Amino acid sequence: MNYFEFLSHVTTIPGTSGYETPVAGVFARAFEPYCDEVTVDHNQSVIAVQRGNGKGPKIMLCAHIDEVGLMTMNVEEDGSVRFISLGVAAQTLPAQEVNILAEDGAIYGVIGAVPPHLTAAADRGAVTPVDELFIDTGLPYDEVVRRVKPGTPVQLVGRTTELANHHVASKTMDDRACVAILLDCAQQICKRAHDADVYYVLSACEERGSLGADMAAENIRPDMAFVLDVTHGTMPGCAEGETFPLDVTAVSYGPNTHRKLAGLLKEHAEKLHIKTQDDISSGNTWTDAWEIQVAAQGVPCVVMSLPLKYMHTTVEVGNMALMADQARLLCETVCAMDAGWEESLCF
Repeated sequence: MNYFEFLSHVTTIPGTSGYETPVAGVFARAFEPYCDEVTVDHNQSVIAVQRGNGKGPKIMLCAHIDEVGLMTMNVEEDGSVRFISLGVAAQTLPAQEVNILAEDGAIYGVIGAVPPHLTAAADRGAVTPVDELFIDTGLPYDEVVRRVKPGTPVQLVGRTTELANHHVASKTMDDRACVAILLDCAQQICKRAHDADVYYVLSACEERGSLGADMAAENIRPDMAFVLDVTHGTMPGCAEGETFPLDVTAVSYGPNTHRKLAGLLKEHAEKLHIKTQDDISSGNTWTDAWEIQVAAQGVPCVVMSLPLKYMHTTVEVGNMALMADQARLLCETVCAMDAGWEESLCF
């Protein structure tokens, strides 16, 4: 799989939380050639299924398709648009390019703020709050009011750039890089014999409470779930233990994830010579696993994380070689789940 080409395409497709219809359709079509059935549910989560021989478990592999973004509130007299943030930090927004996703077509704009020259000296070093920022489209007030209704989603704009040493910088790597890993995994598993029924859940609304994963788990009622999401990559200024090297797979350990599943991932990673590091979480993993674990009378979960630098910006940086390794790791782990799978979960 060519991760750079795939990410260059799918990271541009609109899909802010609650507005996943465009990207759900793209991913549904991408999985169709490799799965027995593909559906898009009422929450706009994509569910793709590869049937096994009926002897193995029902395995849910989950990554989310929604992206952080903005939402419009009102229009000022000069035509500038006020907005709220849906997961984007205020300090990253000034000078950001955006697309306002109006019903009659996207409107390009830039985010502006009062320049430092016109700001009181005492405030010049402070982060400008979101409620003091605005989107400038250059359009007159009457046209903006007609086309931009309150609650219109706004997508950040950014290009995908290949960096040295298998690294890539892009918007929306959280979490579409992990969806790319699932697609790579599906392409590999479709060529293999496997006992398990594999459910690929490309979940909606993870950034706003994991509604899509919760509902999908209730409907599927899986025997176990592997949740793929991103974690923070190593960068200057971070405390020890907060971040992970970009070439290492982080595997969750904590009271809300399943130690045996984590152990299986690490066991197969060692066989494949894939580096792992324990990700210790005392409670909420801030991923879809938090909701999946208590769905359908309880689902054993493990989180496999892809380290990214600069999360929730338009220049998230990850390692494409690690993405390919994680797809291989997931494929081998799933295909090893045979008729005696229940013993592998017993303590």
